[in-house]
Amino acid sequence: MKLVGIDYGSSKVGLALGESDIKMALPHKVVAPQELFLEIERLVEREGLDLAVMGLPMGMNGLETEQTQTVKKFAAELAEKITIPLVFEDERLSTAQAKRDGHDDAVAAMYILQSYLDRTYGSNSAK
Repeated sequence: MKLVGIDYGSSKVGLALGESDIKMALPHKVVAPQELFLEIERLVEREGLDLAVMGLPMGMNGLETEQTQTVKKFAAELAEKITIPLVFEDERLSTAQAKRDGHDDAVAAMYILQSYLDRTYGSNSAK
C-alpha cells in the first residue's frame, strides 16, 4: 500500500510518501493548503497512492484543542475532494520532534506517516 502523510498548517502543508511493505516514510514536499487537493490527485495518478494519513494535533492531555477542530474541518473538506480514503494519526510528539530538530513541514509529515506505518504495520526496527 502506498501512502501520503500530511502535516496541515494554515499557511503550508508538509507531505511525505511511504509504503506499507517496506514500512518507511520519506519527506516529499511542502505546498500551500489550496494546492493540496491537486497535489494529492497528482500523486494518486503518478505514485498509485492508496491512503492519506493526516496528522491530528491533540493537546498533550489527549483532549481536542482549537487546532484539532481546525484540522478536522479542513480534513472533512479534503476527504470529499480526493479519491483515496483519509485517516488521522495523532501528531502530538511527531510534529514537535520535527520542529525541535529544525526540520520543515515535510519532515513533520514523514514523522506522522512513519508513526502510522509503525503502529499499523509494525516497526522495521523489530526485525
